Amino acid sequence: MSAIFQYNEAQAEAADAGGGDYITESCVVRGFIDQAKWVEANTGAKGLELTFESEKGQKANYLTLYYQKKDGSQNEVGHQQIQSMMGVTGVQSLSQQQGKDGLIAPELTRKPVQVALERENYIKSNGDEGFRFQIKCFMSPKSGLTIAEHKAGKQAESAGYWAERFAKNPKGAPPKQQAQNAQSYGGDPRQQGDSFSYGAPADDQLDDEIPF
Repeated sequence: MSAIFQYNEAQAEAADAGGGDYITESCVVRGFIDQAKWVEANTGAKGLELTFESEKGQKANYLTLYYQKKDGSQNEVGHQQIQSMMGVTGVQSLSQQQGKDGLIAPELTRKPVQVALERENYIKSNGDEGFRFQIKCFMSPKSGLTIAEHKAGKQAESAGYWAERFAKNPKGAPPKQQAQNAQSYGGDPRQQGDSFSYGAPADDQLDDEIPF
């Protein structure tokens, strides 16, 4: 008699967590950045598109942090989000390198991170309903601290705040056509062209590993 199934503990745990290959609810989750790709929208706005994978193997795709508006001016929120991400991962600079499907930031590949992802429901242009995720906060996967909490010597509070908020409505509000409204935590961004440098003080020594 031949076996039809072989036990896979990771898949069993994923089933307990809701199953499936993709994250579908708002959550605070640890995992890693599978890929960070430089993108440009049809409008001309520029961003860094993340593919995130949780510890249980569930993915969230198309998490785009727009750092430049369509008119060429700086998108402050997107800059701060990228700085926050760099701060909690210990990455000092981001560059461009050719990947299999476009330009990527290789420094972020497989970097562990904890994120607060909020589900946002919306109406597509064809009238169908869809959902996407907004990155509300980046945290260290080791301590759960945001870069701001780490610098201020505070306890990890943001993770609990977002987890409590998400628990009230994990599937998000009813769909509506609306602009993206992401929040972030970060330092003063310093950027030239499409290359980012972490905006920490010069005497703040961070290596290219998770710093806290």
